[in-house]
Amino acid sequence: MGQRIQQLRKEKGLTQENLSLESDISRSHIAMIEAGKRDVTISSMFKISRALGVTLADVFSFDDLDKFKFDIEELYK
Repeated sequence: MGQRIQQLRKEKGLTQENLSLESDISRSHIAMIEAGKRDVTISSMFKISRALGVTLADVFSFDDLDKFKFDIEELYK
């Protein structure tokens, strides 16, 4: 998720500081989200998506969804 936020931020030409100011989320929190060191709440996701000018669907859109697929039955063997 953090990588996707970073990708969108860079595509928009924003720094972490710019995104922080637009989303009202601290720059350090954004940095930690992008680095995968902090979980992100849905309310923060909403603020970030609005600051980036994209929808939540855009944020959750990944090119490599296949790598996230798994067989639930395999987990219980």
